[in-house]
Amino acid sequence: MRNALHDFQMAVMADPGLQRHLGTCDRPDVFAARARAAADHLGLHLERDGLVPPARAAPIAQSAAWPPLAWLPVRILDTDDGPLVDWAYFGDDPLQDSFFDDAVRRALTRPFNRVFRHVTTLDAFIDNAPSDGAAPVRGLVYHMSRCGSTLVAQMLGALPATVSLSEPGPLDAALRLAMCRADFAGERGGALLRAMVAALGRARNGERQCFIKLDSWHILAFPLIHAALPHVPWVYLFREPVEVLVSQMRMRGYQTVPALVPSGLYDIGDDQPGPEELCARILANHHSAALRALAAPHGLAIDYASLPGALIAAIAPHFDMSLGSADRAALGLASRGDAKAPLDVFVPDHIRKREEASPAVRDAARRNLQALHAELAVAAGRVGKGACTAMSSTSAV
Repeated sequence: MRNALHDFQMAVMADPGLQRHLGTCDRPDVFAARARAAADHLGLHLERDGLVPPARAAPIAQSAAWPPLAWLPVRILDTDDGPLVDWAYFGDDPLQDSFFDDAVRRALTRPFNRVFRHVTTLDAFIDNAPSDGAAPVRGLVYHMSRCGSTLVAQMLGALPATVSLSEPGPLDAALRLAMCRADFAGERGGALLRAMVAALGRARNGERQCFIKLDSWHILAFPLIHAALPHVPWVYLFREPVEVLVSQMRMRGYQTVPALVPSGLYDIGDDQPGPEELCARILANHHSAALRALAAPHGLAIDYASLPGALIAAIAPHFDMSLGSADRAALGLASRGDAKAPLDVFVPDHIRKREEASPAVRDAARRNLQALHAELAVAAGRVGKGACTAMSSTSAV
């Protein structure tokens, strides 16, 4: 039985058509029936319970080659044999979730991805990256956190023939390796980032452009990312600091926990600040890095207050996008939903957040962020006051 199942796994992994036939099943019973019929056709007789998806699948074998276009990387595994890129079958499902990792969780619940896996050694992943098959990256979105970045990613993703990646975990993992491991320093780290971007941006449905919303701490790795993708235009989104701190106090992002980001990344002092002060110092690190990065080519600062109109008025031309009437209509429709819950209509919350701000939040914002916010506002002023008039309402992140 074990040999028959193994042989069937290998046959399926070599046949993109069979992968499509099995990979689109959400119901385990339908998957099992299709799989048994396919195995019988191949002369491989599987027992009735031989294809019950296990709770957690183990990769069947390492491969030097990338899988077909319908597969995307979902994580980098740390194993005794070194890092491995773990892929999952997505088929032609569009990436419409607010965050890439939500799409990963859904894909991994499918029976196919519990029985069939593809893993690639990191060196093979880099060295065997194909020269085609990925939508070209047209723009990167950096941000301070809780400042409209999810809205921007959702709006860009509403455009036709577009891949919009929102904080993809595999790219974060690749960036951490490039920053922290000596064997991925320099050009090798840049090659890893380019390979991961190409893998995540695969044109599974003929997409012609890709946009990536990065994680908020990634602005601190700007030199490394910019060296890997030197010609890709980028924006940095920011918001009135008190509003962002109130959001963080409601629910802290992992980026505001120094132990959860690469060691030594934040300059937050040697004391033990309270949560308001700690978050403000971390966000000040983001702003300072953004201001340094804006001295390099291809960058643009965008104030949350100018969204969503700034996407048409400033971000689109900065990303060298030509928008037709249908594109503008799609952007307008996407701008009306709550970015974290696109089926809900967004209700502006900036007044409520300012009213909710505690004295500790206001003091931390004033001392750590006020001056930096003013500098970014001056940089963003080049966009022009008309940017916020193209659409009438902003959407939340």
